[in-house]
Amino acid sequence: MLGLVGLLFSFIPVIGVIAWPLVLLGLVFAGIGLSRVRAGRATNKGLTIAGLVCSAIGLVMCILYTAAFSAAVSAPPAAPSTPNVVAQPVPNISADQSGGDVPSATASIGDQIQDGSFGFTVTDVQTGLQDLGEGFLRSEAQGSYVLVHVTVTNVGTESQMFTSANQTLLDAQGREFEADAGAALMNVPDSESFLTDINPGNSVDGVLVFDVPEGLSPAAIELHESMFSGGALVSLAG
Repeated sequence: MLGLVGLLFSFIPVIGVIAWPLVLLGLVFAGIGLSRVRAGRATNKGLTIAGLVCSAIGLVMCILYTAAFSAAVSAPPAAPSTPNVVAQPVPNISADQSGGDVPSATASIGDQIQDGSFGFTVTDVQTGLQDLGEGFLRSEAQGSYVLVHVTVTNVGTESQMFTSANQTLLDAQGREFEADAGAALMNVPDSESFLTDINPGNSVDGVLVFDVPEGLSPAAIELHESMFSGGALVSLAG
């Protein structure tokens, strides 16, 4: 009986660990049973042999599962695969060229630059806007609005969400400005910059709105696929 129970448990991963003592005890008792049969003190030879066979098979299964588990634990983790994307050549624009403390940019207006699954192309920049929209939805800037027009292309293999919340405008001193998603959503028609899903191969034309001090000229914009991506810096100076 112990051999049969141990054999059944040996086929169950993880739980099969309790089969070890069962099959070992089954072998011991089966050996004792055979000895008694040979000595003429017992007559259940068939059941004893069956128990011995079940215990032996169960022991083999336990050994195989232990070997497989050890190999899985000791195997090194597989390196994550990354899509093979050809980088597009872009001009190297340094911080000195922008005239301030902005980190080194790798693209300028009209160039495509990639971050994660997105290829970004800044197409236009509007500055000095005091308000956006009309009527009761009209938004007035604390200083003045800067509108950055950007084409976003999904160059990856899965759908990805583009949102203005992940984008940052910088001035010549390196100060960072967050996008005003509310002003863009209410007052910029077809802004396509608020939680916009982009399927692989598709593109959207987004408009990013920033409220900055009046008279400020933006030096660069840091564009991100997501809040966790490294970001790509585009120079807006010129």
